[in-house]
Amino acid sequence: MRALFAGSWVWVAAAAACGGPSAGGTEGSGSTGSAGSEGSTAATTEATAAPMLPGSCETPIAPVLSTSAHLTVDGRGRMIDEHGRDVQLRGVNTGGRSKWAPFVPFPIDAEAALPAVEAAAGVFFDRLTGWGINAVRMPFSWEALEPSPGSYDSRYLDRYAALIEAAWQRGLRVVVDFHQDIYASPFCGDGFPPWTLPNDAGPPRHDCPDWGSKYVFDADVRAAFDRFWADEGQIQAKFTAMWGQMIDRVGDHPGVLGLEILNEPGWGTAANITTWKQSVLTPFHAQAIADMRARAGEALLLFYDNPGVEAIGLQEVEHPHPAGSGLVYAPHLYDAGLIKGKPATGLDPTPLLDEFAAFMAAEGVGVLVGEFGISDGAKGGIAWLTTVLDRMDRNRLGGTLWECSQNAELWNEEDLSVLAADGSERAALDAFVRPYLRAVAGEFGEFSWDGSVATGRWTSDGGVTEIALPTRRFGAGVSVELTTLSGPEGTCFTLDAARGELRVRGPAGAEVEVKVSG
Repeated sequence: MRALFAGSWVWVAAAAACGGPSAGGTEGSGSTGSAGSEGSTAATTEATAAPMLPGSCETPIAPVLSTSAHLTVDGRGRMIDEHGRDVQLRGVNTGGRSKWAPFVPFPIDAEAALPAVEAAAGVFFDRLTGWGINAVRMPFSWEALEPSPGSYDSRYLDRYAALIEAAWQRGLRVVVDFHQDIYASPFCGDGFPPWTLPNDAGPPRHDCPDWGSKYVFDADVRAAFDRFWADEGQIQAKFTAMWGQMIDRVGDHPGVLGLEILNEPGWGTAANITTWKQSVLTPFHAQAIADMRARAGEALLLFYDNPGVEAIGLQEVEHPHPAGSGLVYAPHLYDAGLIKGKPATGLDPTPLLDEFAAFMAAEGVGVLVGEFGISDGAKGGIAWLTTVLDRMDRNRLGGTLWECSQNAELWNEEDLSVLAADGSERAALDAFVRPYLRAVAGEFGEFSWDGSVATGRWTSDGGVTEIALPTRRFGAGVSVELTTLSGPEGTCFTLDAARGELRVRGPAGAEVEVKVSG
């Protein structure tokens, strides 16, 4: 019988739908069996097919596996996997708790042996498998990596590598993010080691609820950045050497998608941020890109960021494009009220997201909104988050939510994690966990989610397109409506409830529309 003819078919799938078993993996991963192990028998064995229903493929479409997390950026800024598909990244930052010792996103004894860290990392990332995400932005600390000049902490590197391994085993591509805020821990910040300061600035702190204002009003913070940009004491060479250590340790891990040069760089005492970006930050990024390419090769994407003040609408945003290849622009986006736990300001986030999309298409640079998020319980937060995700879907922008870590003690009173201290899930996940068009084999048309129905449209190139249907949201009774709008007939689908995805394959040139609810 034919699986599809011109027009639409609708069917309701039970939980045991066609597809391969999985531990909750995502697009393009070897998340069943060993990470990145293309051809793994565990990953490719198919479950017994459900009875044939209109629209379902006579032979179930197998999960699409990839040998690594690597993506390339095409001339329109799209991120392309090894199967030639346009991938949308959606994920989380393993954030706040990673900013101070023991520098991991979950509670663990500071002296825990590596096997204990590996086990805890498995438990932590297991929570994420039902969310349908395919990426994590994973902060690391230079302070932790190089606690004294020229002395690198191998235990910290081993722990960080264990986090990457645990993430990739669950199908999550990793962005290795050198994370700093207001330069260093003695200033209530994180990132740069205190030994890069000219004088002893005191012990580490994270008890400053207005820490962000230090970029503007704290003379010591501003002087620290001035010193870095002026390369006093050859600090930039030490920065490059630090990155070399990280690249040598994790750069060839199959789960690493790319490297983010420097989170939310401060501008020091520069009078005009836009001018400073043009004359200082962009040339710095270009040199860092060249240095990192020389060390890491061409396989990894390189991510670059803006000052944090631009993320909350306090500064007009200029979108830079430094020299180099395989680049991803990774700006941040927040509401100035919601990030502080206060009501939303009402500032519309969609114009800036539209600017990001236009820049991506015009410059041929990938875009990942590296941070966006809301404080737990903040008034208007869920509506703001939904608006942001709606626009990301419309513009096909990637994004990593800030943040996901277990914080018994808050960093500077920030409370943006989607997990409580005990690991239980918070309300923001109800908005964040939703279907999206994870990988398109062909030309993207549109995607939207109205809270009950997901609608996707694309023109097929003959490959397998994936719609993420997170198991946290979708259980039994998923309804799928598949329509060939134009072009050749023969498109069909496999609903894989265990992996939380709908796989669709059609002949090249078929314009396809899929509606999913449940």
